[in-house]
This record gives sequence, C-alpha cells and structure tokens, in this order.
Amino acid sequence: MSGSSVGAMIVGTVFIMIFGLATVSMIESIDDSVEVAEYELPNPKIKLTTVTDKQESSGPIDAIGCCASAGTGYTGLNNQQCSLTGLTSGATDASIEIIVVGDEVVGIGTPSTLVPGTGYQVETVSFNCGTNANSATASVSAYHDLNNITISNLGSEAVQLSHIYITLSHAPTYMQGIPFQFSSEYSGSSLFIFPGEEISSNAFPLDSDKHGFAIGDDPTRAFLAVYEHSSAVDVTIT
Repeated sequence: MSGSSVGAMIVGTVFIMIFGLATVSMIESIDDSVEVAEYELPNPKIKLTTVTDKQESSGPIDAIGCCASAGTGYTGLNNQQCSLTGLTSGATDASIEIIVVGDEVVGIGTPSTLVPGTGYQVETVSFNCGTNANSATASVSAYHDLNNITISNLGSEAVQLSHIYITLSHAPTYMQGIPFQFSSEYSGSSLFIFPGEEISSNAFPLDSDKHGFAIGDDPTRAFLAVYEHSSAVDVTIT
C-alpha cells in the first residue's frame, strides 16, 4: 500500500473519530436539554384563609376628642405641632396640631395634621410641646384599622414565606394594590410554612408605598400567589 493511501486512511479515521465524539456530545446535550425541559416547578398549595381589616386599640390614632383637660402654659403655641405622650409603654411617634386660646389647649387641628403613631392602648394622651406647658390631655376617639393575614399549607411540601406574595384590591373601584411578600408582615422565627401548618401575619397598618393603599383605605379582596398557585378571599372589615 502506498504512503498516500496510508495517509488518507489515517486522516479518514481521525475524521470519523471526531465526528463520533461530536455526535456523542450532541446527544448528551440533547439529553440534558430534555431533563431541563421535564423539570417541574414546586407545586405548593397555600390557602389564603382569612384577611381582616379592623380597629384595634394598639393601632395608629385616627382621631382625638379634645380636651379632657385644657392644661396651662400653652401661650404662643397656637397651631403648634406637639407630640403625644401615651400612658402605656410602646406608644410612639404620634403628634397633633393644637389650638390654643390664652394659655390653654381648647382643640386640635384638622385630621391631616395628625401623625398617627402606634401603641396607644390607653385612650388618654397628653400633649408634649417641649416647653413648660403641661397637663393638657385628650382622649383617643378612633383608631385606624390594622390588617391581619392568615395562611395555611394544604400541600405536601414546605414553602418559603418570602416566595408568597399578597395583593389587595378594592373591587367597587377596580383598584389593585402593590404585591408584597407575606414575610414582610410576619415576625415569627420560621422561614417556611410546613404541610398542615397555619400562620398569621402581624397586625399591620396599610401603607401607600408598600401595599398600594393608604392607611385609611378599606380593601375588599385579597389575592395570594406562589409559583403557579393562587388563592383569593374577601377581606373581613369590622
């Protein structure tokens, strides 16, 4: 056999080996693609059990009836924004614009001047204007609603709470809120909801930036979404 024939045979054999390796690699890639295509997402079954929207005495202040006591020393503080001092620990961040005649508090400004605060479980508050003024008190006459969400796991697998999204809506006006994570309103120690478990969020006030509804709004419907699963329930307003 001539040298050229031997060389051609060697070259042909090399091409066949390369072609064979490429074919095997292609088949393996196709198999990998099929495995990826056949991969199934988790199939959680999380039920939105209840959503409530109700007044609670630990909630933000909505209105104050003035005044149980007019106090003294408020001269020159008409239309002053003053903080409110609660009679329980944990009452924070509330303030109101006061109306002063002489040196006494005789009323409060419009509701828009009220910074709601939280934690005023005792309904008598005093005005702190950072001066020698003292003793003026008023009573909380109304609280903003707090919302509470309860979910349950009806499936057979644990679901991470941060994967569960809630969206509120107001059916009569076709208004839809902003989706938010259930975990953002939950302070429990668990990161998951396990099969057969039921958990509730903290009681929380609505926030326009976070939920798409203002603190005084009353959503009528709530929706839950996690992966391809969804659930819905009417909001119980009391």
